Amino acid sequence: MKVLQIHPGDNVAVALEALSAGSEVQVLGAEEATRVRVLRDIPFAHKVAIRPITRGDSILKYGAPIGFATTDIAPGDWVHTHNVQSSFAARHGERKS
Repeated sequence: MKVLQIHPGDNVAVALEALSAGSEVQVLGAEEATRVRVLRDIPFAHKVAIRPITRGDSILKYGAPIGFATTDIAPGDWVHTHNVQSSFAARHGERKS
């Protein structure tokens, strides 16, 4: 199983296929060989954390912030609406508590 880190500065990668909890994935595009153990099932094309992300940190994809973590996110965890607040929504007054 593989995931793609789009930009070297990204802290997430995109699942190139559905990922099963407990599987180990290779991070393609990473500057050095990187592998991550998947913590929960992650659907195809969704994001997986490839390094620790602390609550309040920016979620970086395409080399740019796309949102911020609403909780701590461990490497291998699914990064989605349950633990991320969109930067777009935050700019428009739709911030989660």
